[in-house]
Amino acid sequence: MVSYAETVLKQIDFRAKLSRPVIEFNLEFLFQLIYESVIAGTNDEEILSICAEHCTLNQYEFVRYALEYIHVNRFPSQWEQNNIYQKMIDILSSSPIESLFEYIQSIKNIYLKQIGYKVVQENLYNLFLSNKETSYFTDLANKSRDNFIKKYCCRTAVLVARATGKPLDLKLTGDGSILLKEPKYLDINSGANEIATSQNLTMGQAGKLLVNTLEEFSINAKYVEAKTGPTFNRIKVKLGRGVSYKKVEDIGNDLVQQLGEELNLKVAPMVSVVPGGVVFDIPRLDRQFAYFRDYFTFDGEPDIHSVSIPGGVDVDGTYVEIQLYSDNVTHILGGGRTRGGKSQFEKAAILYLVRRYPLSVVRLALSDVKRVTFGKFDGLPHLVAPVARDAESTANLLDYLVEEMELRYQEFERHSSIETIAQYNSRLAPDCIMPRVICLIDECFDLLSDDKYCDRIETALMKLLAKAGGAGIHVLLYTQRPDKNVIDPLIRSNFPAKTAFVTTRPEDSCIILGDDKCSDLQL
Repeated sequence: MVSYAETVLKQIDFRAKLSRPVIEFNLEFLFQLIYESVIAGTNDEEILSICAEHCTLNQYEFVRYALEYIHVNRFPSQWEQNNIYQKMIDILSSSPIESLFEYIQSIKNIYLKQIGYKVVQENLYNLFLSNKETSYFTDLANKSRDNFIKKYCCRTAVLVARATGKPLDLKLTGDGSILLKEPKYLDINSGANEIATSQNLTMGQAGKLLVNTLEEFSINAKYVEAKTGPTFNRIKVKLGRGVSYKKVEDIGNDLVQQLGEELNLKVAPMVSVVPGGVVFDIPRLDRQFAYFRDYFTFDGEPDIHSVSIPGGVDVDGTYVEIQLYSDNVTHILGGGRTRGGKSQFEKAAILYLVRRYPLSVVRLALSDVKRVTFGKFDGLPHLVAPVARDAESTANLLDYLVEEMELRYQEFERHSSIETIAQYNSRLAPDCIMPRVICLIDECFDLLSDDKYCDRIETALMKLLAKAGGAGIHVLLYTQRPDKNVIDPLIRSNFPAKTAFVTTRPEDSCIILGDDKCSDLQL
């Protein structure tokens, strides 16, 4: 009877679940909720249980993958990093180093793993100084299931063998591909780094190896220089006289086949022409974060004539600013797939502007039909109006900016020989400053597909793009794929600057950047 009653109750529960209304959530909204829940400490089982009740099957599958992605890729707080580091130190103080290996193996997050790898390198160095035999390190390598730790142990064994003059059978380590390298003098400052990098080629060695490989393809070239950025290593070569760039333009896949192991090539490097040579941009497997605090400080007074936003760090590791006051920028069109970095870029630009410039210099106009990107900025004093959250309020906001543009040009007419906001502020500052207005529109597809307000929005955009730049009103428009089915080509062609984020296909990046030769693009 009990079994029968339980079966009936399960059937009733099953019918109730099937009869519930199906709700389609926006995936970005769903991802944000999951991320906030993980940060708040909600366990995975509870998140999955709630999503199973309220999500469709496809959305539930998305949640599972989103959880895995967040655990692996989220950037932990400083408190969490310090806590993990202290726990690793405690493990080492009470247990053998193999226990630390097992703990690191259990960590999913790549940034917390990096902390563990540094602790391992430091302790391997200490073990190196304690005159451990090579067999000790090869045994450690064989016990570890983590490839990075295994290689660190193997490298330490190689260093011990070289320093003591004893032979080392690399077959014992299970990694016969290790490149032997003479150890330098190991002092307290460089010892751990020597263990971590003893296998890696220097950038100069990589550049010379690349040139030698090009010679084998009958391409005469000379190594010039190499630079390391946060996400790419750049090698610059000078092609011999009479050697056409076409010969190296499509050689990327051949280099993966020839130099994949030596240069850690998983995908073809990007080959391009720069003044004085050809560069090979090789993606780094150990991609680094470029922290804004390392490149810029807010010390000193802002230059009211040079309003800009952070653009990032280039391949050479050089900080890049997007100068909105420049005639080559004025308005920006950006695109990229979901979770490709658009929203983070926009929010970084907003935070920079309000932190760097006072109200008298910069004002903001924001449109966010997704309602999750700019909502937290609704109370900013820099806003000319509340954040627009639908097509109607966005149309009203753009109409307001058109009127503001006309009033500004009327003000210019009152002063002879003034044509732009730069001239106006140069002449009348600091007594009378005309602020620049930065209008950021997130995900314009929903706006331009609205039957009721589409025409108003397109008309206002055309007017602003045509002449608002000179009046100090800048439009930053973002969407997933700004092709002709989303944005009118006439609107798209009036954006002098483009920003492309992560895309699903090379053709999408090509469309964003305005290159018509999509079929020839290699990414």
